[in-house]
Amino acid sequence: MSKHHDQVCIPHRLWIGRAVEAPANQLDLADLPEIVAAQKRHYRLLRRYGPDVINACYEQTSRFWTTLLQHGYRISDLTQRLARLQPRPARTVRPWDPKRYAAIYPEIVKAMVFYAAPHWRSLALSGADEDFRAFHAEFIRRLPNESSLRTTAKPWFIHQLRMIAHTIQDAAEHPVVSGSVRRGRCRSRPGGLAHSGGR
Repeated sequence: MSKHHDQVCIPHRLWIGRAVEAPANQLDLADLPEIVAAQKRHYRLLRRYGPDVINACYEQTSRFWTTLLQHGYRISDLTQRLARLQPRPARTVRPWDPKRYAAIYPEIVKAMVFYAAPHWRSLALSGADEDFRAFHAEFIRRLPNESSLRTTAKPWFIHQLRMIAHTIQDAAEHPVVSGSVRRGRCRSRPGGLAHSGGR
């Protein structure tokens, strides 16, 4: 199983990806079609741009979103998804809980779509201020923040937008010669539960 690319078992609508160590930890996504749709979009990106670019996109944007949330970046859909994944609100969702990763996955894929596109990446890498402003404005348009970042986080945010583009561009220019991406398989168990290998 690819740790980057196989996050959802599409036929069974189950979260089988990040933070899932056993079948009992898999999440039912029947009421969260946007997470299943994000996996389909992820696979389309992989077919279009190849594993070198999309590996880097997934690694960089997933790490970025985790840190962004710690800096106060808020998206209304995230709260709603967590509520739909967590029927008992009294229980806290731990930072490493699969629910947290599943809830933010659509935003990770949206950022991957943005950074995978050579046009937008080139604007982020451009030395011209107007180019980067266009990139920054498009990022905010696609992934709007409900409230302003803390003042101290703003320079970090701008720096990260550029650094992610550099890392992905480097992966695009220096592809890995050996190795391949393997698609994972979700095997049905007698009760209809699917399971995946460990991570």
